[in-house]
Amino acid sequence: MQPLLSFAIPTYNRASELRALLAVLLDQLQNESRVEVVVSDNASTDHTAAVVQEMLDRGLPLRYLRHGVNLGPDANILRCYEQAAGKYIWLFGDDDIIAPRTISRVLSALESDDYDLVAINSYSFEGPYTGHREFAPRPDLVFTRAEDLAWHMHVFITTLSGFVMNKERADSLPHEPFDGLLNSCFLQLGPRLTIMNHHRRSLFIRDPLIAMTANTTLPYGLYRVFGTSLASITRQWLKSRGAQQSILNSTIRTIFPFWLISERFNQHKDNHEPPLAALAASFAPNPRLWFFAYPVYSFPLPVARLWLLAIRLANKATRLTGLPW
Repeated sequence: MQPLLSFAIPTYNRASELRALLAVLLDQLQNESRVEVVVSDNASTDHTAAVVQEMLDRGLPLRYLRHGVNLGPDANILRCYEQAAGKYIWLFGDDDIIAPRTISRVLSALESDDYDLVAINSYSFEGPYTGHREFAPRPDLVFTRAEDLAWHMHVFITTLSGFVMNKERADSLPHEPFDGLLNSCFLQLGPRLTIMNHHRRSLFIRDPLIAMTANTTLPYGLYRVFGTSLASITRQWLKSRGAQQSILNSTIRTIFPFWLISERFNQHKDNHEPPLAALAASFAPNPRLWFFAYPVYSFPLPVARLWLLAIRLANKATRLTGLPW
């Protein structure tokens, strides 16, 4: 019988983090036949294989796929996608964690309606995971327009762990080959944006049920990835101009200023590229780059900090009033 949901984890050399995630799944998947777990190992050199065997011995049913060589993160995500047998697929980062009872809540949503996407709210944590943080309950939202989904999720449309996708629907819709996004760092956007182009109905679970590991170091070319790569993919793959603007404008407003101020304090230093030059290559015509990002990086630090505070207030006002990003 076809699973309702494939929980697919691309992994590489994160055995300890993977063990924590699989232990949480073990607790939530007792006698649960509607879910399959797939672990795709990108030729890890640590004890990932031993962790998987430990979880199999403890009773977690999963399929373990191991590559002979490291294919890169995008190819590993694509392998997860292709191997998933469920109607829905939840691609999930190997260093993220879900809250207790999350699986049952997601399954209830998937059985209640034929959603295109289910977005799930998250929060970040640093250091070892010590348990789920509790938040005041928030009502779920249902979207019938891709533009509304893009406005609420904006740049977080890129997160690997934050979406359950209707794989059957994505595969049935016309689209460019998903492997065209290999080496873009955003392979997951292929099926996600394909669905948004033919959007019918999606759900946003606003309770933060995913704990995401805070990224304390920038990988190579992050400004290029969230500048050139994200801008190119969004403009090429997403038809709605309004949805494009929500994603890209919010990236400029909510991500770049905070990365840039951190870089000035050597907290998020990326020595591989001049950040403003990388961003200007894709966003130079957009006045938000020069209003939100440029002053934070170029003004004297006391002024830059005040500017950053003003940006926080402006972003909060946008969320509260529903104004365009």
